[in-house]
Amino acid sequence: MTPKELVLNAIKFKPVPRTPVAVLDGYNWMMQRTGMTHQKLFSLDADAAADFIIEQYDIIGSDLVYANAFANGALREVMGNGDASKPALSEPSDIHKFNVDEVFEKTVQHPLFVAFGKQLEALNRKIGDEKLILAFGTGPLTNCAGMLGMEPLMMALHEEPEEMMAVIDFAVDMSIKMLEYQVQHGATAISIADPVSSINLISEEFFEKYSLSGLKRMNAAVKHFNMPIMLHICGDTTSRLEPLIGSGIDIFSLDSVDLKTALDLSRGDYAIFGNLSTVEVMLTAKADKVYELSKARCNEATTGFILAPGCDLPPATPFENIQAMMKAAKE
Repeated sequence: MTPKELVLNAIKFKPVPRTPVAVLDGYNWMMQRTGMTHQKLFSLDADAAADFIIEQYDIIGSDLVYANAFANGALREVMGNGDASKPALSEPSDIHKFNVDEVFEKTVQHPLFVAFGKQLEALNRKIGDEKLILAFGTGPLTNCAGMLGMEPLMMALHEEPEEMMAVIDFAVDMSIKMLEYQVQHGATAISIADPVSSINLISEEFFEKYSLSGLKRMNAAVKHFNMPIMLHICGDTTSRLEPLIGSGIDIFSLDSVDLKTALDLSRGDYAIFGNLSTVEVMLTAKADKVYELSKARCNEATTGFILAPGCDLPPATPFENIQAMMKAAKE
C-alpha cells in the first residue's frame, strides 16, 4: 500500500496496516537543516526544486508532501502594489478598490507563482501516484489578517461587521481561486491554515459568524475535485470540534487537544491529524519519550488518524525526535 493509499484509507476510517504519519508543512525545518532558502528554492529549475522537496520529505519520512506556502507572498506583493511587508488595506472599506479576478490574474503572472506552478507540476509527475501533494490555502480570517494586519482586523470585527463581511467574501473568493490553481497544476489534496480562528484570538461566536461560514463556502467550492481537505487551527480547538462537523473538511489538524476528546467530539465526521506538542514533545523531549507518546496515540486511534506534530516543526527540532515519531507509526 502506497503512502497515498494509506492516508486515503485512514481518513475514510477504513482498516490500515499502520498509522499514517507526517509533519505539518516542515519547510522551515528543511531550510534550517540544509541551508536552503525559500527564495533560492523558487529560483531553481522546477525539476531540481521538486527533487529537493521530495528528498527532504523522504528524509523526514512523511507520508504527505506539501506545496511551498511561501508562494503566498506573491499575492501580498500584488495587493500591496509591490510591497509585501505592509497591509494592503488601511481600513476594511479599501477592499472595494480591488477586484478578485484582476488580483488573481496578476498573482499567477508573478514570477514567484509561475515558478510555484511549475514545481507543483514536477512534484505531480514524480510522486503524484505515490503520495498526496497538499495545496496550501488560508482560512477566511487569516487571509483578512494578511490584508489588514492583526490589530485592525480584531477591531474591525467588533466595530465594522458589515464592511468586514465584504473583506471576508473577497478573502474566501481569493482562497478558492488559489486552491483551484494549485489543483490544476498538480496538487492532489488541500490544506487550509487558519490560525486566526484560534480560541486565543476570537470567541466561539465570532468563529461561527466569520470563520465557519467562510470555511464552509471554501470547502463546498473545491469539493468537486474529490480530494481530501485538511484544516489546521492553532491552540486549544476543543470548542471548534463540534461546529466543524458537516463543514466539508476530511481532516482536522490538532494542536493541543487531547486525542480521545477530539475523537469523541468529532464523532467520525472527519479524521484527526496531530497532536504531538511541537515544543514540549518534538523540540525538547528525549527521543524515547517522543516514541512513547507517539506509540500511545497510534494505539489509541487505529484508523481515522494521522500521527503528526501539532503545528509546524520548530526549525531546531532534533532529527532523532522526528525519527522516533516516524518509527512509532511505521514499525
